[in-house]
Amino acid sequence: MSHQRYKLKHTYIGHLKRGTDLLKGITGYIVKNKIQIGEIRGLGAVSKAVIWYFNQKTIEYEEIILDEHLEILSLYGNISIRDYEPFAHVHVMLGNRNGQAFGGHLAEGSIVYAAEIMIHEYEGEKIVRERDEETGLYLWDYRQELLA
Repeated sequence: MSHQRYKLKHTYIGHLKRGTDLLKGITGYIVKNKIQIGEIRGLGAVSKAVIWYFNQKTIEYEEIILDEHLEILSLYGNISIRDYEPFAHVHVMLGNRNGQAFGGHLAEGSIVYAAEIMIHEYEGEKIVRERDEETGLYLWDYRQELLA
């Protein structure tokens, strides 16, 4: 793991307007504010959700559309640089009225009913995502790999 230490620089707390695309809203905010390193947390509800499941056999994302009202039980992600721009990598856990949970990689198309978002911005060396040939995923720079 990189020996770089990261210090909390700012915390942003707010909500996204009803009807906003959840991922586009988060991404727009971090790009506008030039946040390059950080973490994202959130709670709320969506009127529709689109999530992705990464199939390790086909090395492709599979889209899951949940066209129903759902609670955001947990939203967590990180911010790094991909293709020279701030990039929000966000996962979400959603629950329906029967208590069933669904989770995956947050994709565009998830529509906010209500969303309270907290972003912690850090100062320190920026983290860049690069395509990893072994997994097919865009991962943090290999020099920041945790060694077991």
